Amino acid sequence: MVSQRLDAPQRNLGAIGWVLLVTVIFGGESLLRFLSGAADLTEHQEQFFRAGHGHAGVMTIAGLLYSTYLGRTALTSRAQYLSWAAYAAGVFMVAGGMFLHAFTGSPGETSAGTTLAMVGGIVIGLSVLFLAWNLVRNPEVQA
Repeated sequence: MVSQRLDAPQRNLGAIGWVLLVTVIFGGESLLRFLSGAADLTEHQEQFFRAGHGHAGVMTIAGLLYSTYLGRTALTSRAQYLSWAAYAAGVFMVAGGMFLHAFTGSPGETSAGTTLAMVGGIVIGLSVLFLAWNLVRNPEVQA
């Protein structure tokens, strides 16, 4: 079996992604403690805490794929880091916005948290479209 060596951006971004996944695991443990009676969460808080945690987990896993596919583009190392940073910022905004809304927002109303989550979704969407465009733009680059 032939092994391909990853370039520095994919190695570094992948390592960061795996560490971030561990933080999501600890967030799940916190959620479990809260739901087991360690804190009195309202239904609204529980709903948005779960949503923030779930989105963080899924988008962290997707971030590992994102960093891998960045290596299949002709982007410079710096551009790969900046692109991944934009994606990660969007993830933090979406999940953080849900957590913020859970504890400062009101049911059925928008808040700074819901606005932050929506902006984060736009940032993620743009960074994913940027990646897709760069994958199509340079099809001769192989992984």
